Amino acid sequence: MLNGNRTKSNRGRSPRDFYETPIELARAALLAMHDGEHNCISYNTRWLDAGCGTGIWGKALDNNVTRVHGIDIEPKVGINQSGVYYNSVMTGDFLEYDSEFGYDVVFGNPPYSLAEEFVNHAYNLIGLNDYIFFLLRLSFLEGIKRGRGLFKDIPLKRLYVCSRRPSFFSVDGKHTTDTLSYGMFLWQKGYRGQPTISFLDWEYEHVK
Repeated sequence: MLNGNRTKSNRGRSPRDFYETPIELARAALLAMHDGEHNCISYNTRWLDAGCGTGIWGKALDNNVTRVHGIDIEPKVGINQSGVYYNSVMTGDFLEYDSEFGYDVVFGNPPYSLAEEFVNHAYNLIGLNDYIFFLLRLSFLEGIKRGRGLFKDIPLKRLYVCSRRPSFFSVDGKHTTDTLSYGMFLWQKGYRGQPTISFLDWEYEHVK
């Protein structure tokens, strides 16, 4: 349910703060997450796509789990349509969303301008030993305030550095990138150690 009493961010969301994740990156990230240590893609896990947009992350799961839910201020994905992989899609602000049911994984590509708020709120929606898995800029690692706050209170468990820059847009059918570096950030609730780093690579299905 949407809880109107939950504290809202005092920062507006930029209408341009939407970057559709390349499906190849999403698949590679979920495959990397599903290793011996983080074996969480299973029939019974409950996933929430925080900012589901066009449904890329649900599609990347490819029906490997049965309980996938999405939420977005303006979702562009429906339910039970061809190529759609969500049990439910909610229209609303993730930062105001509260649920009586816990999630095993909150994942996706949150708006960078609200990334820290998304991490903190996702932390409240998962149970002990469950996961947050977000695509963020590597610059999210920077900042004294964040280093002494977020990363101390909620230690990062693993960082999958994107070996190539994601192509969020195409021009004349060709992949284009920006000048920023990205990674998949993995938190596990209750983890108190130091983060490890690995690298994430993928090939585009249609490279021009």
